[in-house]
Amino acid sequence: MHQPRYNLNGPTYESETARDVFGQTLHPYTYPVQALMKDENAKITFNFTGSLIEQLNELADAHIDPRLDGLWEKYREICKLGRAEFTGCGYHHPIFPLIPPQDGLEQIEMHLRLYEETFGDKPEGFWLPELAFSMKVIPTLAKMGIRWVVVDGPHVLNANKGKDQYELQYKPHYVEYEGKRIVVIPRDRMISIAQQSGYDPNWMRREVENRIQQHNDGEFLLTVATDGENGWFRHSGEKAGFWGWFFEPLLQLLGKDSDFNFIRLTTVTEYLKEHPPKDVIQVEDGSWNVPDTSDDGRFLKWTGGEQRQKTWNHILDASRVVHETEEKLNASETRCSSETEAILQQAWRWLLLAESSDNFWWGSQDWLDRSSFCAQKAIEKTNEVSRLCGFTQVS
Repeated sequence: MHQPRYNLNGPTYESETARDVFGQTLHPYTYPVQALMKDENAKITFNFTGSLIEQLNELADAHIDPRLDGLWEKYREICKLGRAEFTGCGYHHPIFPLIPPQDGLEQIEMHLRLYEETFGDKPEGFWLPELAFSMKVIPTLAKMGIRWVVVDGPHVLNANKGKDQYELQYKPHYVEYEGKRIVVIPRDRMISIAQQSGYDPNWMRREVENRIQQHNDGEFLLTVATDGENGWFRHSGEKAGFWGWFFEPLLQLLGKDSDFNFIRLTTVTEYLKEHPPKDVIQVEDGSWNVPDTSDDGRFLKWTGGEQRQKTWNHILDASRVVHETEEKLNASETRCSSETEAILQQAWRWLLLAESSDNFWWGSQDWLDRSSFCAQKAIEKTNEVSRLCGFTQVS
């Protein structure tokens, strides 16, 4: 569940674009709690980005829609019932392999602060935006206490040729980098794409029976992971979209139709308690499937083309300036005011906002200009710090 920050200089409800987008997408954010309260067999894993939670809170505070009233209390309740698990994320939905590790830590720390305020605890799992994974992000995730992440299945299969593909695809595994270890959960790309387009429970059952079950000895984990808002124009009622077309009908069949007796819904953390990984594997660099874009580990959907590269250069320059200013501030013998610390935090916020993946996904000049604007604001804020503390400023 993710939306980028639409209004860069004010509250969400003042943005016409934001009001239009959220007018279409509130159903997949607010209806799940109703669906999950109906059946004790319900289990699902959610990810809400910080930028989405932030905007939903602003809309709720402005009393834009009654469906937002007490929304997070309802989600906390279904979590207490064991029917949902929530994952951590980068606050502004960055492509983690493309940003400096320290920025990645800040993205996670910022998200975890809001996560704890919203859901009341800390996540064991993590959702990498766009499933953009590289082994190099493992130390960052491990340092933040993350236990597991979802990765796209083909990148597991491609990196471990010669091993049984069903053991690779439908089991958890350890991955290690620079002495740090986490668990990866491969998703089934084909079924996830089909889910995104819309299928019913019987289609999924037949697919599992015909393509997967016969090749697995004993229990296995089928992970289906998609955007929560895909086809938002189809989410206008209880019987629409994922919840009405697939999930609630599946709940009605579980335990009641003998053809579905072999299926049990679970969360990843629950599954790992019963089935910890038994091996260490490699995963190649890559994201989930992006139409018409080469899936070769270069993350071209977010890096391809001269204008994207220019924008990344601007962001990385801003990142360097923010890091250097913070280092000077920490090393300075001069005691800077709380105001200075607050301005530095504003610089960090602008920098992390510049790293939003959506700007590069769409890639048009107006979207890329959003990232450049935020990067420049980060530099301006560091210059304020420098003026107050007597440091050299950056043009």
